Amino acid sequence: MVTIAISSDNHLDVNRVDIPSIMAEQSQWLLEHHIDYYFHGGDLFNNFTRTRRYFASLQSELGNACRVFYIAGNHDMVANAPFNVVEHLDDPRYLHNRFVDLGSSGYRMVGNNGWYDYSFSQFRNDPQAVADWKRVYWIDSLIKQPMTDQERMQLVLRQVKVQLRLARRDHKKVFLLTHFAPHHQLLAPKPTQVITKRQNRFYQMINAMMGSDELGQLLESDPDVAGVFYGHLHRIHPTQTINHVRYYHQAVGVKNKRHNEWQAATFIDQWKTTIRTITLP
Repeated sequence: MVTIAISSDNHLDVNRVDIPSIMAEQSQWLLEHHIDYYFHGGDLFNNFTRTRRYFASLQSELGNACRVFYIAGNHDMVANAPFNVVEHLDDPRYLHNRFVDLGSSGYRMVGNNGWYDYSFSQFRNDPQAVADWKRVYWIDSLIKQPMTDQERMQLVLRQVKVQLRLARRDHKKVFLLTHFAPHHQLLAPKPTQVITKRQNRFYQMINAMMGSDELGQLLESDPDVAGVFYGHLHRIHPTQTINHVRYYHQAVGVKNKRHNEWQAATFIDQWKTTIRTITLP
């Protein structure tokens, strides 16, 4: 039996938590629940160096009892995250475009940071309008990349296709760990307060940066894909099955003076509430 746990969107800096105490509490919980593998699906800090250091320290706290893996979300890429580093970082815990076999269960966790191609938005056919809006209003404008968002999403799809072929060759069932949403059906319903033309424009522009339907289509075309763990959307998104693929969301989210996305009173309780655990035979 193998037990895995998955969390995402912890936003430790935005949530202004005490880092050493949170690390100690997370480590204690993982050990007490006999978790064999802990995966984080992106957005730990707004600084990739801090994200890398945190997971190195957490692995040291856990020793050999639990293996730690992570991918990068868009917030992790805001600082100290050159494109070549994000794509090719030599870190045994970094799972982007890599995989780890989950003991003798017959399952494999494939990691990919993911990206977006505006396909969730009414502006999907006007990419220049979205790119212009993103440059002014969206935090991802700080992320440097040598290609368009659509080209980056195509790179993601090529990487995932290769990983799926490798899994088929090795007779493995697949879970995918990614940051962005892989299907528009996973989005929350349109808020009732979005009424005016300007409000709808902002809503559609934000949706453009949420993920890509092409990733979901690719995954659902492969019978060996059992499930996908994604984050990015925040708030509560129920688990859904689309075709044969199970989609799991496990974002902790943000609590500050302007926003409260938590259902629990404290960060650690919110982390415990939203973490996904699965035991494999």
